[in-house]
Amino acid sequence: MSAPAPGAVPDRRPADAPLDAVADALPLWLERAVHQVFPAGSGRIDDAFSARHFSDLAGEYGRAYRPELAPAGAGNTFAAMARSLVESAGLDRWPVGVAIAAHATPDLDCRYAAATYLSEAWPDGPLSFGVSEQGTATPFAALRLAGAYARRHGLRKALVLVLDQATLPYATGAELGGDAGVALLLSADPVAGVRPLVRHTPGVAVEDLRALLAGQLAPFGPDTAVVAGPGIDPGRDLPAGLGEVRETGKGFPCTALWAAYAAGAPAGRPLALVDHDPVSGDLGVCVTGSQEPPR
Repeated sequence: MSAPAPGAVPDRRPADAPLDAVADALPLWLERAVHQVFPAGSGRIDDAFSARHFSDLAGEYGRAYRPELAPAGAGNTFAAMARSLVESAGLDRWPVGVAIAAHATPDLDCRYAAATYLSEAWPDGPLSFGVSEQGTATPFAALRLAGAYARRHGLRKALVLVLDQATLPYATGAELGGDAGVALLLSADPVAGVRPLVRHTPGVAVEDLRALLAGQLAPFGPDTAVVAGPGIDPGRDLPAGLGEVRETGKGFPCTALWAAYAAGAPAGRPLALVDHDPVSGDLGVCVTGSQEPPR
């Protein structure tokens, strides 16, 4: 999605301007983060329709469809993963106003859509849609969109599902480790959790990352803990003087960062989740644990 989010004001600040507790803060608080890794699923892509679909899709991007990979195993659709995350975490009991599926890899089967499932998962039928095409920075775009819709329409709860799947019958050039999902539940109740600061900066060259991140993270001081996503090389891209740096490793382009958050954020100090997509140039930064509830 490239159109401005509803109610959004164009950001005319320099990309390296410090993150701001007003301009970059979501109107919602991050209440829960639930992570799941999925075993081999039941969805297959060796039928005639899938062969035509993936052959056309790969051809559009100059890649070779590899039919010998299609029967090698079964995978999980984003719809199946979304259902499992929502139901196992009991999220279907929450009155969610907007639900967004964010992913970098394409879905296993284009005949099933996570957004369709999400629109039916709650009695009131929340607004639901998918966000992709921004690589590893896609979850940051989804969070900002969820915040924009909540602000404009006065929504009390939002859900962002971050999804990865690795069953593809063509070479991607990326390391894909399996199927996984992270559910991020956002709430207007400040008692619920932490209020994230989120910035999504497009068109960032690798050589500019270090200086840009030094400026963005400047307000949080030397005690800041950073989780570096698959697109970040800490020695090359992160400024000096950080309190702690953790790497997620490769294999899960969208979920790795948010799985690290779901595993437990450090208490009492800021945590910055940072990732960069070298193809699109999109840079995502999310800082939690740095603000008091608004008075």
